[in-house]
Amino acid sequence: MITSSGRAWKFSSDISSDQLISARHVFEFDPRMLRHHLLADVRPEFAQQAQPGDVLVAGRNFSHGSNHSHPFLAMKALGVGLLCRSLSRGPFRLAIFMGVPLLMVNSEVLDAIEDGQQLDINFSLGSIVNVTTGQQMQVAPLAPFLQEIVDAGGGLEYVKSTLMS
Repeated sequence: MITSSGRAWKFSSDISSDQLISARHVFEFDPRMLRHHLLADVRPEFAQQAQPGDVLVAGRNFSHGSNHSHPFLAMKALGVGLLCRSLSRGPFRLAIFMGVPLLMVNSEVLDAIEDGQQLDINFSLGSIVNVTTGQQMQVAPLAPFLQEIVDAGGGLEYVKSTLMS
């Protein structure tokens, strides 16, 4: 069961994968290095100030454009989760495979969260509490099989644990 407690980092819609991590870092694969570049061109303070448990809150079309794992490797390394209105199939699969906790949310949830507010999230149950305002929200969690992959720490860890059982 994955839970999170931390700051909301709110972003608009249409954040591309190249805005998440610049294409100039496409040949870097070390998550410890990639984490320093996450959102560097959009919000430079993010990578230095984000803490484990914090959550990216974004609108529609998150991580559109090039499908590469770098943004999700960096998110995993930082220990941040993701709430977004929508993301296409490629980025969705990459987020799950990298083990990034995520929930798809509606516009009412997005409207109820402001940048910097404190959130408590149970990704497994789809429950979101805006601690700052006291508002409680519920969304559909990931399908159980996908949640198992995220809970294991990503696709590779899931396969390792399945083979060891």
